[in-house]
Amino acid sequence: MHRHIIVGRNSTVWNRLKLDPRLSQNNLHAISHSEVSDFGFKPDDQVWVFSYSKNSEENLALLAKLKNSGVERVVYVSSSSVRVMTRTDCYEYPRVKQIAERAALDIPSARVLTLGLVYGEESELPSGTNICTSLADMVSFFNQPVWPAQDKYVRLFTTVSRPFNSSLDELSYKLYGWAVVRLGRYPCFLRPVDLLLRTLGVRWYGYTYLSTKLWTSTTS
Repeated sequence: MHRHIIVGRNSTVWNRLKLDPRLSQNNLHAISHSEVSDFGFKPDDQVWVFSYSKNSEENLALLAKLKNSGVERVVYVSSSSVRVMTRTDCYEYPRVKQIAERAALDIPSARVLTLGLVYGEESELPSGTNICTSLADMVSFFNQPVWPAQDKYVRLFTTVSRPFNSSLDELSYKLYGWAVVRLGRYPCFLRPVDLLLRTLGVRWYGYTYLSTKLWTSTTS
C-alpha cells in the first residue's frame, strides 16, 4: 500500500483536513519542512506538499529535495489565487505560489492540486461569489485521487455564492470591484482599504476578490 507523506505538518489547511473522520489514516505520515532532508522516502510514496514559505528560495529548495527523492508522485497543493498573476504581480502570496508551481512541474512525477478558499460549512465563506473547496471534497480526493493522463493540473474547487450581510456590505463590494477595474495592474493601491475591511471582519478583498472575478469572468 502506498504511503501518503504530508509535507507541512503545521499547515492550516492540513490541520483542518486531518480532523475529518472521513479521511483515511492508513499509511499516512505528516512531517515538517525541516524534516524532509532526513526523512526515509520510499519509491512508491505519494508526497503532498502543503508547506508554504513567504521566502521563495525555501520553497524551491524543498521541491529540489523532493525531485531527488525518487518518490512515485509529488503533489503540490496550490491556490486558485495564482490566477491573478495574469493581471498583476503585486500580491505576494499568489506570486510565491506561482513560482513554486512552476518548480513543482519540473519534477517529472509531479501534479498541481489547485484549491480555492477551504471551508467546512458554507456559512464560513465570505459574502458574494467564492471560488472555494469544501473539506468534504478534499477528503474524497485524498482518499481516492484521480489524475488526468495528460494534464498535470487538477482544479479542486467550485463556485458558491453567499448573501451579503447588509445593503452596505453589497455596495462596498461593488465599489471595491469598480476600484479594482480602474486600477488595472496596480490593485495593491487598495491595501489600506483591505486592512480596513479586514478590521471590520470582511473577507472578500484583495487577491481573493480579484481571483474570483478572473475565474468567473467570460472575458478574462
